[in-house]
Amino acid sequence: MPQILTPDKMPKVSVIIPNYNHGRYLPQRIGSVLRQSFTDFECIILDDASTDNSREVIESYAAKDERISFYPSANNTGSTFIQWNKGVHLAKNELIWIAESDDSCTPGLLRSLVNCHLQNNDIGLAYCQSMGINEAGNVTGSWKEFTEGMDDDLFNENFVMEGMEFIRRFLVHKNVIPNASAVVFKKNVFMQAGAAVESLPTNSDWLTWLKILVNKKLAFVAGPHNMFRQHPESVIAKHSSAHTTFYKEQYDHTMRLLFEAWCKQNKVRLKKEILSVNHQYISYDTGNRGLYSFHNGKWLQGLMDIARASVSPHFTLGYIRKMFREARP
Repeated sequence: MPQILTPDKMPKVSVIIPNYNHGRYLPQRIGSVLRQSFTDFECIILDDASTDNSREVIESYAAKDERISFYPSANNTGSTFIQWNKGVHLAKNELIWIAESDDSCTPGLLRSLVNCHLQNNDIGLAYCQSMGINEAGNVTGSWKEFTEGMDDDLFNENFVMEGMEFIRRFLVHKNVIPNASAVVFKKNVFMQAGAAVESLPTNSDWLTWLKILVNKKLAFVAGPHNMFRQHPESVIAKHSSAHTTFYKEQYDHTMRLLFEAWCKQNKVRLKKEILSVNHQYISYDTGNRGLYSFHNGKWLQGLMDIARASVSPHFTLGYIRKMFREARP
């Protein structure tokens, strides 16, 4: 029988808000955290040497609420995942919510996700559905569209699933947990997974979820409690504009290789179907990287990647044909 969420049984939570130059969004973000119906939490706010008014905004809130502790950095690290790991290291409690500084949420987010952990100790992470919002905070749509075509019914309701099965059906294909602000995870499980990989500019969240779920269950809450903001200054937008479409495939490729290497190192046996699909995506990314390199003056590197993608995981002439087709005037 599920346990009932009562004050004497409620696990405490550490809320981590990693910030860089999101002063304009911080009042909505911090306010949405402080208005949670679940109130037994500490709030750790990090600032990665912002150059806007972030520090003043954070200090004004910290002065009014004793649950807030503020840790400004003297120098900019340039990595949200370095901030993740710093915040988790500082956290005093067993459950972690990384509430990204440009997002927002409903008052019920934390209670609903904490309750999932309370009902099943085998859950490594619980997450909820997200709504998209723009710079002004206006709702632009539901992220349920992100999983349409993968399973049209499953994400309409709450569910609990074995992590490896969730990887097989969804997470090996794409990051269907697209926003950390929608997730509450166990600190010890995060640390056992090796924490966030700081060398990845993006996709370290995806890699983290994969490593957590090879050994733990996942809980999903269909209620759209999270508000995922998209704007030109977001981490993804910055990397996308800096690297064009190539950046995504490059970091996907690296992330997938790191996932397999971590599983091998930690003696995690992935199902054959998961490995097969992962290898196929690695091949796609290698081939697309080869085409990009070939058509941007790096002919030898491009040809080597195209050759690799043409023989692994099985023989195909698709990328060779595409190379010649795109080379025509």
